[in-house]
Amino acid sequence: MSRFSTVAVFADCGVTQHQAQYRQVGESVARKKAHLVCIACNGEWPRALVDSALAHGGTVTVCSSGGKTLDVPRGVTVEMADDVRAAGARAALLGQALVALPGGLGAVSALYSAWVDTGGTEAGKPVGLLNQQGAFEVVRGFITDIASVGLGGVDHLVQVSDSFEDLWTRLARILE
Repeated sequence: MSRFSTVAVFADCGVTQHQAQYRQVGESVARKKAHLVCIACNGEWPRALVDSALAHGGTVTVCSSGGKTLDVPRGVTVEMADDVRAAGARAALLGQALVALPGGLGAVSALYSAWVDTGGTEAGKPVGLLNQQGAFEVVRGFITDIASVGLGGVDHLVQVSDSFEDLWTRLARILE
């Protein structure tokens, strides 16, 4: 099975109710020796995700916008973009796969915009949705019933799982 080395993760910025899940994902990405890429919004980034990845020896890049200097932990690379949408697109270009974690509408909206801006189905990059506690059930239904018909093949590229380990395995299979 293929091992991919860079993943763009779209998650809520700052402190959220999903801290425990974000810490688990950060640790898992670091233990897989993969580079974590995420975006910052309004000077905030997904702190639990980044801190956990760093604590477990991972490498992290935060794509940001607005010219505001981020006070990120030592060892985090910051890439600047003109606006939040461009920051998301940059993250998507850097990642071999894109993953959305449970959270607010902003994170999944940023993932969708980034995916479309970098080629969508044409680019062939897989998208993973961590569906813990049914966070993406509506999106799963939309993909199955509507998007796969209109976009053809999108149901193969978009993977949904309740477990990050399973999601990672599914994404790696697509990248083989």
